[in-house]
Amino acid sequence: MDFKNIIIKNTLICSAIFIVITLVSAFSSKSHLGIFGYIALLLSGTFFTSLFVVIADVFRHFTKPDMFLSIDAMETFKTKIFWMIGPQVIGWIIGIICTKGFMGNVLGFKGFI
Repeated sequence: MDFKNIIIKNTLICSAIFIVITLVSAFSSKSHLGIFGYIALLLSGTFFTSLFVVIADVFRHFTKPDMFLSIDAMETFKTKIFWMIGPQVIGWIIGIICTKGFMGNVLGFKGFI
């Protein structure tokens, strides 16, 4: 898989998830951001999470071991699942933290996630 396909695939996944998060936030009674706040949430959330998920995916392709040595099937299963989605989940969490910091500290919107 080339780098362009990695970027497109991860950006589409992050965009779809952040559309859902923005809709949930828009219809929640606890968050009142206004239309520009919700647009900023969608755009900044998609940008930051896509950026860090792509970085984590490139890191995963670079550091993934060629062979797993394990004692039983469960350990093999856990190792395969981690190397399939683990670094991307860590990148997603870092992207959420950056989105929350950007929305709260730079744009002044607090309490949306």
